[in-house]
Amino acid sequence: MAKLTFLIALLAVLVLAVHASTTLRSRESSCKKQIERANLKHCERHVMQRIQEQEEEEEEGEGEEDRIRKLRGIIKHHHHVVKSLRHRNSQQQQQQEEEEAQEQFEKCCEELNDINSQRCKCRALQQIFENQSQQLEGREQEEQLEREVEKLPRSCGLRPIRGCEVNPDEEE
Repeated sequence: MAKLTFLIALLAVLVLAVHASTTLRSRESSCKKQIERANLKHCERHVMQRIQEQEEEEEEGEGEEDRIRKLRGIIKHHHHVVKSLRHRNSQQQQQQEEEEAQEQFEKCCEELNDINSQRCKCRALQQIFENQSQQLEGREQEEQLEREVEKLPRSCGLRPIRGCEVNPDEEE
């Protein structure tokens, strides 16, 4: 009788182990499918655009001097016309870029919101980081990327993802 009880207990443990393994694989598969469906390109473009904007803000002083030199070379009586046209075109272009950036951000937030679990959202953020870090030059840009990716859930109004290491390869 003791052998039978032991065999039944052993069989029950094996069934539970197989079930747990199957459930884990099913969750992993579901998470992977959600991330694939999410089209994270919107988020990738958004974070890269934010990094580019930050770099442009840092370099803004240098760009102003170049523009001033170019304007001095223009014939004096056309100066006001050219300046007016550039200003108008620049404003229109800037407005269009801002609208596109806002649209990218909103689509990114929608896609992140559609991912069900916190664990899968974390994986999605890790994937965004991994995909975009390959395009960067230097540690400083990688750190900027990491900060921008980590800010995404909060910026989108989603719950914070606790314990999520966006850059799991980072050395502590």
